[in-house]
Amino acid sequence: MTTKTILFLLLFCTMLSTSIAQTYFLDDFSDQDMSDWIKYDVDGDNNQWDLLDLTGYNAELGHSMVSFSTDFDSNNFDPDNYVVSPAIDLTNATGEIVLDYTYGSGGAVNNHQETYSVYVTTANNLATLQGATAIHNETIANAESIETNSLDLSAYAGQTIYVTFRHHDTPNAMLALFIDDIVVRTPLDSDAILRHVDLIRYSLPSVDNTLSMEVKNNGNYTISTLEVNWNDGTDDHISTINVNIPVASTISIDHPIPVNYANIVEANITVTITAVNGAVDGDTANNVQNDILFNTLSQSSPKAVLIEEHTGTWCGWCPRGAVALEHIATTYPDTAVTIAVHNSDPMTVSEYDSGLASITGGGYPNSSFDRTTTIAPSTSAFEAAYNTRISGLKPVTLDVNASISGSDLTITANATFYTNINAANFKLGAIIIENGVTGTSSGYDQVNYYAGGGEGAMGGYENLPDPVPAAQMVYDHVGRELLGGFNGQDNSIPVSSITDGDNFQYTFNYTIPATSNQNNMYIALVLIDSNTGAVINATQKSINNALSTSDLELVSNVTIYPNPATDKFNIGFDTSSAKNFTITVTDMLGRTVLSQQHKNLDGNNTIAISTHQFNAGQYIVTIATPKTSYSKRLIVNN
Repeated sequence: MTTKTILFLLLFCTMLSTSIAQTYFLDDFSDQDMSDWIKYDVDGDNNQWDLLDLTGYNAELGHSMVSFSTDFDSNNFDPDNYVVSPAIDLTNATGEIVLDYTYGSGGAVNNHQETYSVYVTTANNLATLQGATAIHNETIANAESIETNSLDLSAYAGQTIYVTFRHHDTPNAMLALFIDDIVVRTPLDSDAILRHVDLIRYSLPSVDNTLSMEVKNNGNYTISTLEVNWNDGTDDHISTINVNIPVASTISIDHPIPVNYANIVEANITVTITAVNGAVDGDTANNVQNDILFNTLSQSSPKAVLIEEHTGTWCGWCPRGAVALEHIATTYPDTAVTIAVHNSDPMTVSEYDSGLASITGGGYPNSSFDRTTTIAPSTSAFEAAYNTRISGLKPVTLDVNASISGSDLTITANATFYTNINAANFKLGAIIIENGVTGTSSGYDQVNYYAGGGEGAMGGYENLPDPVPAAQMVYDHVGRELLGGFNGQDNSIPVSSITDGDNFQYTFNYTIPATSNQNNMYIALVLIDSNTGAVINATQKSINNALSTSDLELVSNVTIYPNPATDKFNIGFDTSSAKNFTITVTDMLGRTVLSQQHKNLDGNNTIAISTHQFNAGQYIVTIATPKTSYSKRLIVNN
């Protein structure tokens, strides 16, 4: 059960029992509607409060009111945006009344300092609001945090009021302010809210897993003990936990009894606060979190993180995303699937562009990791997000194979599960990716705000002009085609109940365009949970490596040494019959710095290449036959 559901249950239970705190107003925007709020765009820039799905930022937020101070590119706003609640009837209210809400900034370090004020008035026209005195003013101090606040409204008992949030006086180069979970209520002496429960979803058998809880003290007294039970539908696991939760504070605590199963199971766990300070809580409706799924696996599976970076040649900051994506692709080639999803340029795939925008909320550059986490691109942010997402186990192994007839490719997707899933709703999707994409039209020019170095080093873009001419640009990781659609292919996993060991296959078809180079193309396979839209696992193969041995002449035992190289490096490989080989060395911007042709090579071969013409840095060395290729990162230290 989410925080939003709990809040609605609180409202419902208010109608049933006078012992529960009176709730006078509640809006958590889970109905995806804020049409009953009034908006004033005082600065007149046509950018004002709007409703945005922030699930990718934090699963507990869902839809929230958001006011931006930038458009993610080069335009900074000077916001002065008001948003006014519907009328809140306090005419029969007495005693203590509080306004609770959740708020925060979408910005990371150095771009989180959004300023906002809260007003309470008895009229909702702009003149009244501009003449009112704020009951709270704050500039957000914590980057990428979700805060809660409680304000005293007791002085307004007996009146009908409006609550207004104003986003204003925010410095340039910030990002966005969000407001959510707005409640006007009478507080209870004892009121613990179980806001969230964290439990790893997948585990091997007989392993202790910690169940962590986020608890807020919504009452009038400090909470010193909590009795908490987790139940899997069969057994209770009750424990009394010593805590110190001051009024209006939220803390994270661990349940002392770990989640551990010796067999292959899917457990549906409910967590309940059963007592607060040794007694029944004043409001039990917000003490429960349901449907926490936990699975044990018969074996672990290979895993990879899907990283979809939203970019465009028109976007001057997007070189930052390209550099970050290339860093992950070259550092983690076997455990990351990296895709550049283009917008409004010649490489755009409309369905892919709009599908990714529905997750990230737009903004360029931007990105999604496994379609669960939205990340503003930078090399350090990508590295941190990758390390977070690659941890943990996956319930499914994915594999992809192919056969080819002319330019017609038949792709066989395989998914093998290693757990039991009772309410499965999965789909397979295949994505075609191409490296080495070039063009001659102006649409392939890359706008480059890093030109001249004023914005610091950016993978070599600081040494390139603005824009970078098409003749100097090579685009990698380009998403070329969605097979099965953005949300996956219907009936590719045609069951709702999965048993450990079940295998599923699905066939996709793709015709390689004459303008594409098969040697530079990849097939990414993803498994999507249709209930959440999240990517459960991913894998990729080059088209050539996906082809069977009957379709492809294979290069075996390729070695590149020494690596790092100083004066020269060697390429060693075996081939069972005479073939022609092309050796290409490209830099991290995709520019070719060396290309050699070697004809009729047979048996054991060693090719030495001098590095004297290379600058110090990282390169990609590719050895290719007409039907296959092998690539490896090379570091040159001159």
